[in-house]
Amino acid sequence: MAVVQIKQARQVETSPEPERGVLQLHGFNLACGSQLTHGELAWQSWGPHNAPVVIVLGGISAGRDIGTWWSSQCGNGLALDPTFLRLVSIDWIGGADASSGPRNDQEFAPVESSDQANAMLLLLNHLGIAQVEAVVGASYGGCVAQHLAGLLGNRLKRLVVIGAAHRASPWALALRTLQRAGIESSTDRASRVRALERARQLAVLGYRTPTELESRFGETDPATGVLGWLSAHGERFSARFNASSFLCLSRSLDHHEFDPSRIKASTTVVAIAEDLLVPLSLAREFVKRIGKHAELARISSPYGHDAFLKESGEFACVLKYALAAEIAA
Repeated sequence: MAVVQIKQARQVETSPEPERGVLQLHGFNLACGSQLTHGELAWQSWGPHNAPVVIVLGGISAGRDIGTWWSSQCGNGLALDPTFLRLVSIDWIGGADASSGPRNDQEFAPVESSDQANAMLLLLNHLGIAQVEAVVGASYGGCVAQHLAGLLGNRLKRLVVIGAAHRASPWALALRTLQRAGIESSTDRASRVRALERARQLAVLGYRTPTELESRFGETDPATGVLGWLSAHGERFSARFNASSFLCLSRSLDHHEFDPSRIKASTTVVAIAEDLLVPLSLAREFVKRIGKHAELARISSPYGHDAFLKESGEFACVLKYALAAEIAA
């Protein structure tokens, strides 16, 4: 895959500080039939207002602060450079951040990946953004990105979907069902938090591969090795995420379904050969059903589904290649 240098859209030394806001979603209708009477969508715009717009969407635990969760790709001098691009991102509806979602771990209406895309479209119109150079979505963000591409039509030039396809795989559905089971059967707050930690630990095992864990922990004491690693992941997640938000977004992943023929923009689907959640065969089917304007970029990594967070060099090349088709001189 050849890499072309992206044309600099504006000659400035550093990018402006991210701009943040909250869009009021009065009477926002969800796919389930419920309505958010006083809905809110928290957003961030990072980069010059006159620069090419790139929407960046991550996994269920990722939010609008893309410089934190994707620091290997978003920042000055990186593939997604806010000095020359306007990077727009959101906090998920139904999540644990600043958009509408469960508060005090109360139940929340079911949210579909299509709902996130509909809210994103309202945001773009609110910000006066008519043309979008690219939508880059990874994991759950890749599911939302498909729906957004369908809504934008000719307003979107390039779609990049990483670690996602037009439907959930049976293996991923089964794993997430087991993750949710412990939380759903919990009877008090303490047990619910412990179940959330176990759910995150199971999720992390699905994000990685046996090869990576063997290489990293094979000769170490399990208590201080793989089990300690899992405990740390669970504790960090439960400290910032509530169980109801996890259930809401986990179910949203399971329910994701999209007709690939609706995508009109040039599309790059990035598949990781070792991804346990989105098998390569499903990614190939996705590309085939999009049509001739879609291409498959295959990456091999022991990090599996999490490769987009870990393989900074390879994904920088993919992003620069995909964006260069629209932004390069």
